[in-house]
Amino acid sequence: MNTIVYSHASSMQQFAVAKLHKSIRLAGEDAEAIGYEEWQASGKKARIIIAVVEKGQAAPSTGDNSCVAITRIDDAVLPDGFEIRRVEGTTYVLAVNEAGAMYGVLELAERLELSGELEKVAEEVINARFSFRAVKFNLPWSSYRKNDCFRLQTDTVRDLSFWAKFLDMMAVNRYNVLTFWNLHPFTSMIRPVNFPLACPFTEEELQEWRHYWTTLFRMAKERGIATYMIGWNIFVSESFREHYDPKAISDETFYHYGDSYSTEQIKQYTRECVTQLINEYPDLTGIGTSLGERMNDMTPEERQSWINDVYFEGMRQAERRVKFIHRAPFSVDPSVTRQSIEANCCAAAEEVWLEVKFNWSHAYSSEKLLLTHGGSNGMNGYWNPEPTHYGITWMIRNEDFFTLRWAQPEFIRKHIAENGQSYVGGYYIGSECMIPALDYSHKQDSEHKNWDYLFEKNWLYYMLWGRLLYHPGVSDKVFEHALNKRHRSAIGKSLLAAYSAVCKMPMALASLYSFTWDFTLYAEGFMSTDEAEFDEGASFISLQDLMERCSFNPEYVSVADFTANQLAGVHSSGITPLELASTLEKDASAGLDLLAGMPSGTPELCCEKADIEAWAYLNLYFAAKLRAATAYSIYRHNGDEEQYQIALKYIQAPYAAAYWERIVDITESHYTAHPLMHLGKTLFSWRLYLPYVQADIKHILERQ
Repeated sequence: MNTIVYSHASSMQQFAVAKLHKSIRLAGEDAEAIGYEEWQASGKKARIIIAVVEKGQAAPSTGDNSCVAITRIDDAVLPDGFEIRRVEGTTYVLAVNEAGAMYGVLELAERLELSGELEKVAEEVINARFSFRAVKFNLPWSSYRKNDCFRLQTDTVRDLSFWAKFLDMMAVNRYNVLTFWNLHPFTSMIRPVNFPLACPFTEEELQEWRHYWTTLFRMAKERGIATYMIGWNIFVSESFREHYDPKAISDETFYHYGDSYSTEQIKQYTRECVTQLINEYPDLTGIGTSLGERMNDMTPEERQSWINDVYFEGMRQAERRVKFIHRAPFSVDPSVTRQSIEANCCAAAEEVWLEVKFNWSHAYSSEKLLLTHGGSNGMNGYWNPEPTHYGITWMIRNEDFFTLRWAQPEFIRKHIAENGQSYVGGYYIGSECMIPALDYSHKQDSEHKNWDYLFEKNWLYYMLWGRLLYHPGVSDKVFEHALNKRHRSAIGKSLLAAYSAVCKMPMALASLYSFTWDFTLYAEGFMSTDEAEFDEGASFISLQDLMERCSFNPEYVSVADFTANQLAGVHSSGITPLELASTLEKDASAGLDLLAGMPSGTPELCCEKADIEAWAYLNLYFAAKLRAATAYSIYRHNGDEEQYQIALKYIQAPYAAAYWERIVDITESHYTAHPLMHLGKTLFSWRLYLPYVQADIKHILERQ
């Protein structure tokens, strides 16, 4: 019998010990978990001791209630870090805080499963690479975007059983921050004292909401997860406008983007909401604001002054200090924001994080920072010189793949290595246009589907980001083991390699094809809506689009520039369209070959393999279309008939056209047409774009 000694009073240790208990049983042994006092009274020898200790203090000793060993934590262990140490047959998990102890026990459980024996688990000190490891979660009510993909999520997100699973996933994967985003969060949380009619709910309804939020914040805290409520700027509730500002502009023009609309009453109302929210929810860690929306006509100084007068002042008036997330303003003048934070943070906030969108809305483009929201000129003023009153946090927005599973650990590792400067506190991962709750894209009656929620389908995506943000040195063997365990088959190494090969496609497309905001790229749909949002026909990236669009990443040569260089007899410096096409083809072949060598497996494994196959054919489609676009571009400039025939060859079957038809067949085996923010009321499917695949062929046949 393995005796595990831990603190009964710690919810985080309880959570992790339950996982460890299962791992010990998987190793073929039995275990009991007891608290310190019970253990001390029992006289039993402890096999595993979990302890939170201060530097220089001794951990609990083991063996017949006598002090056999004095075990002190390594001085290198930091908050959220841990040490695994073995002393006279007892394995210690030592940490300086409860979160570190939880992560240490989870690590021990995982390593035990990998090694099969406790004694084979190596002694080690591991610290968190980033102190801020966050999920961005947009709420479906008072949402920034309006679409069925949000409305469909309301009931699921209101269900605390969903949150229990989501928070468990976060804790296991070492995330420690959950950020909630919507336009005006206060409506469902408080009844403002001086503006009671701004809350539209009855007292009974508001109590239900209060129970929901109070429970959710407590559940997160029990798992070591900080919570932040983040709103946009000059927004008020519909009830506020109805009862306190009847002359306010209509809902249609009061949407998220536009000029400012603020009065002294609105500032007072929002300021009091900030204070009251902090006071009424003691387990809420912090608040934040997205500086820029509804402020188009304001100068940087006016925008920051509004935040100072409303948010910072509201925080000052609260009964406790909280942490604050300050989105970097879209109109760049770092000195204004820096001065404001430096002047206000100590008095108003316990800690300040400055959030910066990495490569605007499409972080899956390059591991290098090439663009931020609104453009990058001057943005480095936020971290040069290095800040002392706040830390930079990168927003890794995913607006490029919502349906197909994605896994590419090397991209994440490179990203962290490239952007982990001393002033960087951490990362957020998440989306503006997708909520990972109800899975409405998968066929509900399919034998593939053995998960309840979308994040469970995408479990590997969350595992990769969370584990690597905590410890970039995590071996791929950990992820391979997780795949083996999930599918009850030794296919993890091949499956992860297949994912890694084909899932480079979104980064390749975003590197070659320039973008800005959310809808300007959607890689898995081969879409770019630009300003013509919700236009089905304009959204597909056509042959002409590829020939005209400049590249985003300067390391990549656009079709237009490559053509000009070829005609001028100039060597193209960088990754050319034809070189990229070759890489895409090699990646697709590697992924398909790995799939061919795997057993058919369970229905869920078939589902994962289908996603990998779909990515492989997206690689092949992109490659063939690049070859066609390059050849046709040269033909249009010099009339070279050989180039025309090459273009015609690659745009038709058995190349591009056949590849897209294969994508349709694969995806229709387990997905259904579903809402997509980028298309408005039009439901997304890959079949939707078959006519536009044919239009490319017509474009060349008619020599347009």
